[in-house]
Amino acid sequence: MKNAPFENLEEKFNQGISTKEWSRIIQGIKDAEAVYVIGNGGNMAVASHAAADITRLTDKRVYCLDSPSLLTSIANDFGYENIFTNWLEHYVNPNEKGMVVGFSGSGNSKNVISALHWANERHNWNAGLISGSQSNCLDSNIPEVNFDTDYFHTHEILSVMCFYEMVYNLGHQCPTIKAELVRKYGTA
Repeated sequence: MKNAPFENLEEKFNQGISTKEWSRIIQGIKDAEAVYVIGNGGNMAVASHAAADITRLTDKRVYCLDSPSLLTSIANDFGYENIFTNWLEHYVNPNEKGMVVGFSGSGNSKNVISALHWANERHNWNAGLISGSQSNCLDSNIPEVNFDTDYFHTHEILSVMCFYEMVYNLGHQCPTIKAELVRKYGTA
């Protein structure tokens, strides 16, 4: 039986979060009043999880397009490549300082990249990309943390690790399992 390849997760993760691009993404999140996270497939699940936990564990408001009804209606009416820009156009407060973080295994997901460009150009918001492969279509002024992975599953795990690292970089932390058991039930 062959084990799934996880491509030296910890080494790749530590390399990614030690870059100036990571520092720029973290600073953008710190400066933002609202953060929007986006991704496709497994990265949509990562984005939804990130929105829930970063909001729950920090003082940031983080949003994700995780309504299947809204997502499919936008895709049907405006095209899949426009789902995130259309969602942002309807949901963002233009008077608020915002940040859009995209998760893309290929680094070239058209709907993710166009939303990052939209945020950066239209609202002069910060935007950042967490990718598994170097993007060939991202504006050079948008920071990209590229983990250089061979497998989508490796990138998705690294993306989950990134959003928890964001929690800590924002000055907060995740509760331990034991602490949660004590909080909920009075005993571990």
